[in-house]
Amino acid sequence: MKGHGRSYGAISVMNAIPCGIGSTIGIELTTDVEFSDSDTTTITLVDRPDVDTKLVRTCVKRTLESIDQEPIDYSLKVISEIPPSIGLKSSSSVCNATISAVLDALGERMEMLDVIRLGVRCARECNVTVTGSFDDACGCEYGGLVITDNKNDDIINRMRIPEYDVIICLPGSPPKEKIPKEKYTVLSDMFQAMIPSIESDYLNVLTENGRYIGRIIGDTSDLAKSALKAGALAAGVSGTGPAIAALTEKGKGKEIADRFCSNYILTRTR
Repeated sequence: MKGHGRSYGAISVMNAIPCGIGSTIGIELTTDVEFSDSDTTTITLVDRPDVDTKLVRTCVKRTLESIDQEPIDYSLKVISEIPPSIGLKSSSSVCNATISAVLDALGERMEMLDVIRLGVRCARECNVTVTGSFDDACGCEYGGLVITDNKNDDIINRMRIPEYDVIICLPGSPPKEKIPKEKYTVLSDMFQAMIPSIESDYLNVLTENGRYIGRIIGDTSDLAKSALKAGALAAGVSGTGPAIAALTEKGKGKEIADRFCSNYILTRTR
C-alpha cells in the first residue's frame, strides 16, 4: 500500500498568540509526503537531516489510532519547499500532508477540518506550537485568507483574495529563541483592536502585525520598511520570524524583491 499527501505553506496576517484570534494567507510552497507499509520503520526528511522526526511519527501514530488501525511498520518520506522554523507554517504543513498520506495509503477518508484538527493536536502534543496553530494549519490547507479562533479551533471566516506575488525575505538570522508567551499577550488589546479590520484591510493588518511582532522578537533588520518603500503592498514578520513576508501586485514580485532583499524566495498566494 502506498499513499501521498500534499499541503502548502502560509504567511501570517495576524499572529494568534497575543489574543487567540489568528489569520493567515496561503502560499504556493509545497510539502509532499509519501507513505507506504514496510518491514521496518524508516523516516526520511529530504534535505533536513537535523530536523527531529517526532512530529511525523506522532502524526502517523495518532492517525492510525483515529481509524482503529493497529500500529504498523512503514516508510515515510517528506519533501518540502518550506524552510523550517522561520515562520512559514512548515510544521502545520507537514502535519496535514502526513495525515493525508496515511489515510490515502489505507484507503480511508476524513473530513479536511478533522484532518486539520488532528494535526493541531499532534503539534500540541509535540510542543512545536504555542497556540496549536489552528490558523496556520487552515491557511496551509485551504489557501486564501483565513481567520480563526485558536482557543476553540474554529474557523471564523474564509475568503478568496486576489492573486499576489509573495516575497519571503530570509535575513540570515540565527535560529529563533523561544520567547515567553507573556511577551505577546501583553499586546492583547492592540491585537483585539485589529480583528474587525482583517477582512476589509488585511494588507494593512499584515503590516501592523509585523511591526508589533518585530518589536517582540527584536527584529532590527528594517526589511519590512524597505519592502514597502520598494513598492510592496504589505510587509511584515511572519509567524514569530525571522522571515519577512511581502505581498506585491501579481508579476511585480521579482522586480521589487531585487530592490531591497539579497536572499529571498519568490512565490504566490493561493
